[in-house]
Amino acid sequence: MNESLQNIGNLIAEPSAAFSQLKSQPRWGIAFVIFYLIAGLIAWAILPYSDTLLTEQLAKQEMPADASETAENVARIFKNVFLFLGPLFALLFFMIQSALLNLVNRFLLKNDTLKFKHIYVALVHLSLIPALIQLVNAALLLIFRDPESVRSAADLKMIPGLHLLLESGASPKLAVLFSHINPLSLWVIAVMAVAIAVLADMEKNRARVVAIVLWIISILPEVVSAT
Repeated sequence: MNESLQNIGNLIAEPSAAFSQLKSQPRWGIAFVIFYLIAGLIAWAILPYSDTLLTEQLAKQEMPADASETAENVARIFKNVFLFLGPLFALLFFMIQSALLNLVNRFLLKNDTLKFKHIYVALVHLSLIPALIQLVNAALLLIFRDPESVRSAADLKMIPGLHLLLESGASPKLAVLFSHINPLSLWVIAVMAVAIAVLADMEKNRARVVAIVLWIISILPEVVSAT
């Protein structure tokens, strides 16, 4: 347990040491528990904002009152179920991501020393960085914005980014995309590049390019679904 906690500390202070240790001892249990606790705290903290956003999205659909109320109740039930079954969904999500990246390694990188377990443990630990960033975002949201002021997914983005340069009527998808272009995103990409360089024995510049590509892919679902 002490080594796992040390790895999590090194993830922030010395990523190369953290991933070097994970390469020889791929442990992920403690990191996953911390990730899920942070994710659960964020979901609970922004619940009033997500409820308001859900109401706004249903209003845009111009559904009949009864149908809109039913859809809202169903959506809230799914959110409550997700809070309880979140660990299972998260484990499945990490496994699917790891399997896809393992296929990429097998057919493109062809690195025999990089195994599924290394990719999986790296993804679990890397997820802690965006989780911490979202925790900061949630804190800023609670301080500076009322739930009633939320009209789109972009309104939930409080960390300063390029979305602040857009006009108020800009597309929510564009606003969410631009919100990810901020200083803290550079932190995510930098740590991801270190993980790739260490675990895949890849040259640093090439690892940075791969990290940028993977980061873009990782934010696409949120951008596409933004309303």
